[in-house]
Amino acid sequence: MTSLDQRLSALELSILPTWVYDHDRYRFPWANAKAVPFWRATERAELLSRDLSDLSPAVRARLDGYVRVLADGGTVVEDWTLYPRGTPETVTLHGQGIRLDDGRLAILFQALPRRPGADASMVRGVEAVRHSTVLVSVVDREGQVLFHNPAALRALGDAPQIDAAFPDEGVGAAIRGAIDADAPWAGEVRVLTTDGERWHQVEARRTTDPVTGAPAVLIQQLDVTAQRRAEGQIEEQGRLIDQLNRSLALVEEQRRQILKLSAPILDVGRGTLAVPLIGRLDAERGGELGERLLPAIVAQRASHVVLDVTGADALDPDGAAALEQLARAIQLLGSRPILTGVRPEVAPALVDVDLGEDLLVLRSLGRGLEVSRRRAAARRRV
Repeated sequence: MTSLDQRLSALELSILPTWVYDHDRYRFPWANAKAVPFWRATERAELLSRDLSDLSPAVRARLDGYVRVLADGGTVVEDWTLYPRGTPETVTLHGQGIRLDDGRLAILFQALPRRPGADASMVRGVEAVRHSTVLVSVVDREGQVLFHNPAALRALGDAPQIDAAFPDEGVGAAIRGAIDADAPWAGEVRVLTTDGERWHQVEARRTTDPVTGAPAVLIQQLDVTAQRRAEGQIEEQGRLIDQLNRSLALVEEQRRQILKLSAPILDVGRGTLAVPLIGRLDAERGGELGERLLPAIVAQRASHVVLDVTGADALDPDGAAALEQLARAIQLLGSRPILTGVRPEVAPALVDVDLGEDLLVLRSLGRGLEVSRRRAAARRRV
């Protein structure tokens, strides 16, 4: 088998800069004499020793696409702006596949000088599109891909039909429909990319293919997956907060029900209300009981209220103060409080509490009810 040098010997005298690019190893394994000054090399050996691995993502994606085309037997022709030693050189590169001595596929490039009169702003525009992170594509009426910039190549691969990128039914047709629409089509849609499913903001507008003059569609896509995920997290957090608030409201309602059950207001007849207190009495619970008890006194025209602390826990200063405030509030409504069931554990907290002169303290709930009924009967006789 002839070597690479032997197979390319006829190109040594070509007036066009010509070189072989090994995309696997990022090297020039061969270059003709015209390529040496083109790449601003001091000599051929220095050019062939250069490490070309410092490629931008756009250039890497562009060359990856070339390798796929050449592997299928195709050729590539495209304008490039190269930067030998930092100096821009805009040329038209013709590329075809060539096998290296070890059998691997490389690219044989021939550089044609830029066409005379090429607009500098157009050259800059082309380079801007190629290095943009926005996915830019041009497709024909049937959705056949005519052009992908490197960002689109990286994200979408080299599928021939643009519809293959959109899993949701109707998206591809809507994009292609922009070719006959008066206004651009836009939407936030799911896209199948080389990195998996993503969300893209897509805009499709009518344009003209500059090669054939036929109507075409210009498609621009911006990856908004991170933004959409953040919005989803905010929505989920809002949902969790709503759920938490509902749970807290339920807990609060259950707590109120428990408080009511642990301090029920019983109408025992003859103008008497009985309130057996169970568990701990503190300022919060005293306030809640007052909110229920005082309206009940007015509604029932109760003359006596029996507060039974038989089932109450040992009172702390806050609990004793709550009991004092409750007794005074009962007295202000013209009803007489009766305290029953004071146990040795409760009595010490009541020593320093001023419960008022009208507060009657009795041993048991039964005794309290008996006294209140007797007094009520006496009042009726009077």
